[in-house]
Order: sequence, then C-alpha cells, then structure tokens
Amino acid sequence: MLPNTPETFLACDGSWARTAEALHLHVNTVHYRMQRVEHFTGRDPSRLSDRLDLWAALLCR
Repeated sequence: MLPNTPETFLACDGSWARTAEALHLHVNTVHYRMQRVEHFTGRDPSRLSDRLDLWAALLCR
C-alpha cells in the first residue's frame, strides 16, 4: 500500500533496497511508489530537506 512506503523509505534512511526488502517488494516498485509520492507532494525524496518535510508530515497525521 502506498501510504506505508514513504514511512518505510524514511525509516530505512532512504535506501531503496532496504525499503524493498522491508515491504517485500521489487526495488523498481519502491522507485515507482516514491515517484508517485513526489508527484503528489512536490517533494523529492532524494533531497534531505524534502525528506524532512515528508517526515514532519507523517508525524502530524
């Protein structure tokens, strides 16, 4: 499910491979899901400042 992908990605320190392993997904699926997050939020998960914004948003929910 898409909502737990960003949270897991951030918990895995932005590691695509560890995120894929934790979610039992192929790494390409993680890339696709994070591209969708970027599309919806306008935040680039490869940038630290944008990761902090995503983390703050997840903490506020």
